[in-house]
Amino acid sequence: MARTAKITNANVPPRKNTAGLVGNTPVRAQDFNDLVGDYISSSDASAQSVASALTVTGAASLSSTLAVTGISTFTAGSINSNVITQSGTAAEDLTSVAADTVWIASTTQAGDITLPQATAANAGMKIKIVAGADWSGTQFKLGFANGGSTVMFGTLTVLTHDANSAAVGFKVTDNAKALVIDSADINLAGGAKGSVYNFTYISANLVLVEAVSYITTGTVATNASASVTAGI
Repeated sequence: MARTAKITNANVPPRKNTAGLVGNTPVRAQDFNDLVGDYISSSDASAQSVASALTVTGAASLSSTLAVTGISTFTAGSINSNVITQSGTAAEDLTSVAADTVWIASTTQAGDITLPQATAANAGMKIKIVAGADWSGTQFKLGFANGGSTVMFGTLTVLTHDANSAAVGFKVTDNAKALVIDSADINLAGGAKGSVYNFTYISANLVLVEAVSYITTGTVATNASASVTAGI
């Protein structure tokens, strides 16, 4: 831990009384050093430890990871600014994502979207996939790599933009690795503007999906082909 510069004189000369202040008691250099020698330094590269409560009244910035073993309370709320915006329409590899993330494509997404594998270490992570525009009317997949062991369970609720049919809820196929996206197909997992796919990482190899999606037109008829056991 960083230390302040030492006072080298054996004693600090007494300070004369001023306006009734007590200031004439000799102070030994060692006593002063004992009082101010140790403190938490923002420039110290070594580990720091605070054994008691810590209160920060001003702004605080953390450039590395933060592990909290207790409950965190935010009296004014919190903002997760980890939003990824797709710039094109090609396949998207999100396998390196390691924290809660919102991914949005306001383009005509046409390529597969690959999510990270579920591990014990990322249990609790949430990834939200959002269609900010009508995605492709040609099938592609949203889910996990075929070579991995991660599967999903959950529900699909599919609606249509032209409102000519009621919403259809459908159970995700057991051991599914991918949803099949096609914004124009009445049987599949949607992909028209406004579709939202929420993935919550539960444990190693297991993810919950909760999707509310849209097709562009037609009578919704979601079936088992909307989620498949063959991954990306």
